Amino acid sequence: AKVIHCFIEIMHKLVPHLFLTLLLGLLANSKVRIIKNLLIKGFIWVYKPDLNEAIYSDIEKYSSYNDFFTRKLKKGSRVVDNTDTSFISPVDGEIVDHGLIEEGQLIQAKKFNYALEDLVGEDYRSHYSQGYFITIYLAPTDYHRIHCPFGGQITDSKHLGTSLYSVNKKAQESIPYLYIKNERSVLQIDSDGFKYSLVSVGASVVGSIVPFWSTDENSSRKKLIQEWNEGPGQKIQINKGDELAYFRMGSTVILLFEDSSKLDLDSLKENMLVKFGNKLVSLKNI
Repeated sequence: AKVIHCFIEIMHKLVPHLFLTLLLGLLANSKVRIIKNLLIKGFIWVYKPDLNEAIYSDIEKYSSYNDFFTRKLKKGSRVVDNTDTSFISPVDGEIVDHGLIEEGQLIQAKKFNYALEDLVGEDYRSHYSQGYFITIYLAPTDYHRIHCPFGGQITDSKHLGTSLYSVNKKAQESIPYLYIKNERSVLQIDSDGFKYSLVSVGASVVGSIVPFWSTDENSSRKKLIQEWNEGPGQKIQINKGDELAYFRMGSTVILLFEDSSKLDLDSLKENMLVKFGNKLVSLKNI
């Protein structure tokens, strides 16, 4: 794994990120059996993902490396916590940062402050003046689909940023303003008496972040950006556990909560591993 990461870092310095993403994207989408099986077997050898919970454990059933990487879960492999006050983890990953949004600032890797309005846009700032954030990093071996953490209506959708830096721990600790440099999508969701936003941050070799309302699995990058900015439709209702989007490579999700006083945060711990469907925090007064 270290050799692969070193190779990618070297390539980043020699080749523009977007070009590298395009190049590797062609390989990842290849349906040539020899190529896709070689890529999948290499990934399994390096990262050893748990395929017992995947929709298919037989790699021959995946049409490409990307099809394998964005694999769905087998029915019944996860139980979603449907407690009325439970806010579930939208992804599998590791909590790398969490804390109060103070004076419109969030914290990256305990050392870099960055502005909320730079992350999600100036029009969101007033919603989160007393807010809370949770940052979850998805490693390459994690399940890469993003789900609704708490039911409500999607009231806004947008796409921001253009860069594709790595978001691994080393990058988080060494690249200031990492999340606001990278390509990302933002969904605002309104529930009864509570607002929150889900930010999906792209990363190196991420071909795209695909929203659930995209109907073409081969949509171009330009088309996906357009779809994020257009949104799924006017105030679409979604339920806890519904699929919202998926990454085509490892990345990060940042949750923004409107009002920290409405949250029971006792269950939160830094560096805690989380799984989609499990309780992340509880809501006090819904």
